[in-house]
Amino acid sequence: MESKATNHRMSLRSLVQGFILCQRTEGKSPRTVEYYQGILRRFLWYAEKKGWPDQAQLVSEWQVRDFLGYVASSRDRWGTSSKNSRTEVSHSTLRHYYVGLHALFSWAVREGLLEESPIDKIKIQKAKPRVIQPYAPAEIQAMLKVCELDYQQGAKFLASRNRAIILILLDSGLRLTELSSMKVTDIDTNNGWIKVQGKGGKERVVRIGRCAQKALWKHLTWRPEGYGEIWLTEEGRPLTARGIQHVIRRIKERAGITTEGTVHRFRHTFSLNFLRADRNPFNLQYLLGHSSLDMVRRYTATLGMEDALKAHENASPADMLGFK
Repeated sequence: MESKATNHRMSLRSLVQGFILCQRTEGKSPRTVEYYQGILRRFLWYAEKKGWPDQAQLVSEWQVRDFLGYVASSRDRWGTSSKNSRTEVSHSTLRHYYVGLHALFSWAVREGLLEESPIDKIKIQKAKPRVIQPYAPAEIQAMLKVCELDYQQGAKFLASRNRAIILILLDSGLRLTELSSMKVTDIDTNNGWIKVQGKGGKERVVRIGRCAQKALWKHLTWRPEGYGEIWLTEEGRPLTARGIQHVIRRIKERAGITTEGTVHRFRHTFSLNFLRADRNPFNLQYLLGHSSLDMVRRYTATLGMEDALKAHENASPADMLGFK
């Protein structure tokens, strides 16, 4: 007797559509759904390009390997000539594709739509974490000076907005999507508290200090009334996550800052500075909205590295022995 999965013939495209529908109905965040859609849309494109049979049960381990190999090494991917498609992908990007496919096929097995996952025997290791590099105080000061110059030259709405964005990112460690989705009703101005919608729709409350509170208050005095969103463009449209990335990138360019990173680097800067002062990883875990201490341990390891390097200044064996 054939199993349920073998009896049920389903096209690969229908399988992907069912998976995306389940992600939406299970309360996954719009960004998570978009993340899966982008990966699986390209997977379907590749399957069609290669002429695979459009039947989910016939997708093999070697076809999945072929797709991942294409992602890893091909130029002019996805039939476009965009800059991103012409450059080699990083190991972490390749793993994103692996994770997306793993989620699809694991879900299909759990739902009884497939007998086994074609990706189970494929392993792509996590990228080894790099040393975390926060923004230097001089870099942050240079960005704030750009905002102050704009304010003095009359661009009070944009300058106050950009200054508030920088200081809130620095003082809260918010993710880009958490910052971009802030509403006026999320802010408790008496306490400096901000209600945040984090990953998976989980809510938490973070706090900003007096400096960031003042910057936010100043921005709200120049921001037009009648809008629910905190961050707006000059035209009165909500400033998107991509728009905030562009704002920070442009400010860095004007400030002469050439080091890597934009918005997410503020999250690293907040985390390391908070740990230096508080030294309680559980407090940091809550404020960042992490479900585990794994990422927090990277910050504690970075602090340990900094402490060791600082201690070496007073304990260098070669210097202490007096070698010239």
